Amino acid sequence: LPAAFLPEVLATTSVRFTSIPRNSPFHHRHSSGEARAEGTIPATSPATAQRGTRRLACATRIDPIMIPQCKMTHVEHPRSWSDLPTELVGLVLCRLPAYPDRVRFGAVCRHWSFSSAQNLLPPPLPCLTFPDGTFVSLPHGESFQFHDSAGYHSTCGEWLIFSNDGTYTLKNPFSKVTMTLPNMSCFCLIDEPVEIINGRVIPEGEMTQKSMNMNVKMSLGKVIVCSMLLVAAFVDIGSLSTVALCRPGAASWLVSGLVCRRILFEMMFCEGKLYVIDEFRDLLAIHAGEDNDSGKISISRIERLIENLPFSLSFIDNGVCFTDYFLVECKGALLLVSRTIPGIPCDDSRGRVTYKPTGVDFKVFEADFNSSLWVGVTCLGDDQALFVGKRYSRSVDVSQYNKLKGNCIFMLDDGSHYWFWKGIESSYIMFNMSTGTTNPPVLSSSFESERAPAAWLFTK
Repeated sequence: LPAAFLPEVLATTSVRFTSIPRNSPFHHRHSSGEARAEGTIPATSPATAQRGTRRLACATRIDPIMIPQCKMTHVEHPRSWSDLPTELVGLVLCRLPAYPDRVRFGAVCRHWSFSSAQNLLPPPLPCLTFPDGTFVSLPHGESFQFHDSAGYHSTCGEWLIFSNDGTYTLKNPFSKVTMTLPNMSCFCLIDEPVEIINGRVIPEGEMTQKSMNMNVKMSLGKVIVCSMLLVAAFVDIGSLSTVALCRPGAASWLVSGLVCRRILFEMMFCEGKLYVIDEFRDLLAIHAGEDNDSGKISISRIERLIENLPFSLSFIDNGVCFTDYFLVECKGALLLVSRTIPGIPCDDSRGRVTYKPTGVDFKVFEADFNSSLWVGVTCLGDDQALFVGKRYSRSVDVSQYNKLKGNCIFMLDDGSHYWFWKGIESSYIMFNMSTGTTNPPVLSSSFESERAPAAWLFTK
C-alpha cells in the first residue's frame, strides 16, 4: 500500500470521525465553549477539516519500505476500512502523539480500534488537566472533557482523585477504573522496624513520632499509586506529617511512626521501593509489601540512603530564591530535579509586597546508591523528556514524536509562585537541557482562560 494513499485515508476519516461510538470516553468541547454530548465530535468547517487532515497526514508520512508485506493491488470492488493492514494501522498510530487523535482514529472502525490494542504503541503525550474538568492535549493544544471529571481534589499519574466526606476515590478517566481509599478518620500504626537503618541520631526530646496524636483526623497530601494493591500518601496528623499506606477497598490506613516528621517534601515509587525526601533533605527508601503470614501490609525496612541534597540554597542581592525539588523515575533510575526561581521584591498595584522574577534555573541529579551520593546529570538523552509537577512527575519517551524534543523538562504552573507565572501565556514552560534556556511552549494556543493549578494526566 503506497504512502500516497495515507492522505486519502485520513481525509476520508476526518469526515467519518463524527460517528464515534456512544461508549467512547472522548467528550469534546467546542471552541464556542458548548459541551457536546458524550461520544460525539462537533461538525467542523471544510477549512478546519482540511487543517486537521494536513496535521494527521504530516504526522503519518510513512516510507513504503517500512510497511512489510504490503503490495499495491488493483481491485474492482470497494475496499473496507478493515482491509487496511494491521501493520499500517500501527505505524499510523505511532505517529499520533495526542490522545484525541488516537480516539478519532480508532473510532473509524472496530478493526482499527482492535489494532490499536494489539500494537505495542508508545503512550500518548500527557494532557494538561484543570479543576473545571478541561483537558488540553499535547502538542496541538486541543481541549476536551471527560464525563464527571470536574472538581477533582488532586491527581496522580493516570488517576483523578475525588473527595467525598473524608473518603477519597481514584478514577482513571481513560479506562473508567475506580478505586476507593479508606476514610481519613480510620488509621492505625503499621508494623515496621524499630529504627531507620543509617538514620540520623535525633535527640530524645525531638523524637516527633512519640508525640503523634492518633485521636485526630488525618488530611491527605500527595498520593502515589504503587500498584492496584498498594497506595501510598503523605498525610498530616495534627502538626506532623508521615507516610500512610493502604490497600484500595480496605477499611483503614496504616501510618508510619518512624517516618513521622514536621514536614515531608517529596515522594516517588521506583523499582519496587517508595522513596521519600524528609525534613532533613535526606533520601529514605521504604520497603513495603504484604506480610507472608498475616497478609497485612507492613514495612520490612526503612533506610537512609543519601544524606542531604546535592545543592545549597541560592541567594541574590536584595532578593530571594525559591527552590523546589521533584523526584522522577527515568528508565529505572531515580532522578532529582531542582527548580530555582530568583525574585526581587516589589509592590503590586494594590501596594502589597510581591516579587519580580529574574529567571529560572533547573538542575538534574541521579541517585547513586553505591556511593550514597546525588550525581549531576547534564543530558537525559534525545529520547527522554521530563514532565514535572507538584502532584506527580514522569519521564516520557518522545523519540516517536517529531513535535517534541528530548532532553527537555516541562514544568507546570501548579499554583505556587504565582508572581512568576503571571506574565507567562501558558500553564507550563519548557527548559532545554542542551542549551540551558527556557523555550516557548509547544502548544498552539495559550488557553489563558484555564489557569493554575494545572496538573499532568498521563495515559498508558
